[in-house]
Amino acid sequence: VNGVCYKYFPEAKTYGQAQQTCAADGGLLAMPKDDQTNNLINSLGSGNRWIGLTDVANEGQWVFENGQALESNGYSNWNLVEPNGGSGENYAAFSWTGSGWED
Repeated sequence: VNGVCYKYFPEAKTYGQAQQTCAADGGLLAMPKDDQTNNLINSLGSGNRWIGLTDVANEGQWVFENGQALESNGYSNWNLVEPNGGSGENYAAFSWTGSGWED
């Protein structure tokens, strides 16, 4: 999709472990920035799946792994009450129940 190759790793990992696994393959965690990409990534597996989006540096300011601010992209797919984790949940993932994101 959009000239990007995606690879799914089915093993359960922490966010940091997932980042390291992608980096070892020369990549980054997936960064869905439109419906087409979001739907493709969502179709690759089930359960919680990390995406390359975090607010660990500044609470409430979500940034993709490539440094692009979420707001600058104009697309997000948060579930209705998300993000809601405060400083205790700083990493985004697809939810268990569908293609929406949660923190």
